[in-house]
Amino acid sequence: MMTYLPLIAALAGLGWVQADPDRELTAWAVLRGVDPAIVHAVARIETGNVPPDRRDSVVSRTGDVGRMQINTGFWCPKLGLDRPNCVEWLQNRRNNYALGTAILAKTRTKYGGRGLTDCRCGGQHSGGWIAHYNGGHTVKKGSRAERYGMKVIQYSKENRGCGG
Repeated sequence: MMTYLPLIAALAGLGWVQADPDRELTAWAVLRGVDPAIVHAVARIETGNVPPDRRDSVVSRTGDVGRMQINTGFWCPKLGLDRPNCVEWLQNRRNNYALGTAILAKTRTKYGGRGLTDCRCGGQHSGGWIAHYNGGHTVKKGSRAERYGMKVIQYSKENRGCGG
């Protein structure tokens, strides 16, 4: 991972990353050690139906913010921010991408196995570790979080050109 840092820094300095949201999201994924195909699959699921010019600032009816749809009820207190300031902070795409990819990296570390479909949670679901990004600690068979994880797995394969 460290070998990528100079490249990311150089690209960011040249404006290559900052000029395009998809490139910036890829850079954050690489920086956090998360497969960019997974990160882009999550972003597609979270805000794929939102017009591209609004994806970074969208706030869902449940209070999730930005392209990575970060849950303000859970994360704002951890960030030490009140909700209005937290929403504004998360609507900055750099902050949203940085936190979203950090959450994904933490989720993978806590629940991940050898691959995307593996999960060390002890549950009997098919959503892999990624289901916990959506469902938190407990993911049950047949749950919305399991379906979410299965969809991320499918989209990430498509992003790599491996099916679908």
